[in-house]
Amino acid sequence: MQLPLKVEEITAEWVQQALRVRFPNIIVEGCRVADVMLGTSTKIRIELNYDRGGQALELPRTMIVKGGFEAHSPGMGFMYAKEARTYGEVLPLWDIRTPRCYFAGSDEHGYQSIILMEDLVARGASFCHAQMPQGFAQVKRRLQAMARYHAQMWRHQAFEEGGVLAWIEPRMTGDTLMYADRYLQPETWQHYIGSPRGAAISRRLHDLDWMRAAFGKLAELHGNHPLTLSHGDTHLGNLYEEADGTPGFFDMQVNRAPWFADVTYHLICALDLMDRREWERPLLQYYLDCLAAEGVAAPDFDEAWDCYRKEIAWGLFVFIINETRFQTEAVNTAYCARFADAALCHDTLSLLA
Repeated sequence: MQLPLKVEEITAEWVQQALRVRFPNIIVEGCRVADVMLGTSTKIRIELNYDRGGQALELPRTMIVKGGFEAHSPGMGFMYAKEARTYGEVLPLWDIRTPRCYFAGSDEHGYQSIILMEDLVARGASFCHAQMPQGFAQVKRRLQAMARYHAQMWRHQAFEEGGVLAWIEPRMTGDTLMYADRYLQPETWQHYIGSPRGAAISRRLHDLDWMRAAFGKLAELHGNHPLTLSHGDTHLGNLYEEADGTPGFFDMQVNRAPWFADVTYHLICALDLMDRREWERPLLQYYLDCLAAEGVAAPDFDEAWDCYRKEIAWGLFVFIINETRFQTEAVNTAYCARFADAALCHDTLSLLA
């Protein structure tokens, strides 16, 4: 089916066609665009009216259309396709709380991919935010959820050749490295170092040659540890909480990675600088305990601590170069400051020298 490329092309007729993939007789009588939220992907809240048959199915009156509707979207097609495939093929197999999905599809000949998903606001969920660091109990609950979904896919046979998840790449390979290389060029790197986020971190962390070398060290580190299914982008802007505090996840960029990829990234993104210094050890131990409780042979604390200290480099890179069309400068600067502080506290520079 043809996918809309403009917001005004999201009509009752198109939504009906999308929903009929799962609900063959659904009739959508009306569709109104209520809100447009810009970002890496565009999220569009729509209000829907159904006929009596549709009402009997108890489908929600509001949904979110997620896809590429902005000037930068043609260059993000691989990310959109990956997420649509995640919703269509991965999430039905994975024990992770996410918004319900009603349609996921990609244009094989273009850049567009569309996900039609549940509107979390309508059920009272609250969204996490970079400028609102989280408390100890909140992060504990999140780590418990991570341990559960990591354990489920730990060294899973679905990743093997011919398996249903074999298409999911290891983190430090392929598309990830191609994307990163665009930002590891001197002129581009210097542009971000010269921005407010660059001024907010120590000059010791401005070294492009060190960052390039760190990528090789991280690839080696990942290759020496068991891989599982990773959310891939566990910063606060991609997370929510149910009304009862249960943690939820969205905006996945799934890849195969060791456990510490999601955990390190989340811990440093989620915690205030001083809280992280006080809480990171007990929180890391709690995650390892949860992983063991799920039946995984968890690493001992010293090994886990070493991996955590090294993995900090990944998040530091991400938020040094993250474009303001994806996150505001305020958000990028907040995260940069957290990763920079962690890198200096843990001597990540020397560990990956």
